Amino acid sequence: MNDTYIIVGRDAKTGQLLLSGDGKSGTCGNHVPQDISEQHCRLDFTQGCIRLKNLDINNYTYVNGLAIESKTITRKDRITLGTKQYPLPWEAVDAILPPEADIRPLQEVWNEYERQNVQLQIAERKFNALRSATGVITMVAIALSIATGGRSVWYMALYAVAILVSIIFFVKAYRDSSKIPQKRQELSYQFQRDYVCPHCGRFLGNQPYHLLTQNSQCPYCRVKFIH
Repeated sequence: MNDTYIIVGRDAKTGQLLLSGDGKSGTCGNHVPQDISEQHCRLDFTQGCIRLKNLDINNYTYVNGLAIESKTITRKDRITLGTKQYPLPWEAVDAILPPEADIRPLQEVWNEYERQNVQLQIAERKFNALRSATGVITMVAIALSIATGGRSVWYMALYAVAILVSIIFFVKAYRDSSKIPQKRQELSYQFQRDYVCPHCGRFLGNQPYHLLTQNSQCPYCRVKFIH
């Protein structure tokens, strides 16, 4: 659970138990005792830890029957309010808490996307480097021709090799001209399908995972991120 909080108290209008936090509120139960104040206690949820704090010295807040001012608790603890120890139902707390989505699996999605992108870049550069060999061979052939006055057998052999290599790379370039763009398109489609909010399924953009973790919630459905 990322940082969030819930204020627990008595609703002045209905006399019910009122829970509010993060722009959401709700009531439960019937009339609660009068000594439960409108802002009686506070529950803080921080990275899986729950902290209960009494909000006024005149309030009485109990954990498992013992009065507290501030205490780290778990969901197994019994929280009661006021001198009559009115129970706080955990289901009412859960109804106020924002939903959560674990985005940690998206780190592997991003890493795989980056890895395949790098592989495609390497493949392009290797092919371009090999294709440039044609020009190098041709230049060597011309230099040898000049040096020998065009009489060297090696001059003709190098020209033949240059022509052969040019044909080979032309055929390969023609056959592979659509492969890398197609692979890039497939990779992009796959990434857009997988790099999504686990709660609403919306694509989270091309931002790296370490930047994504700087967001506390989904920009679309506002679900709390766990990372």
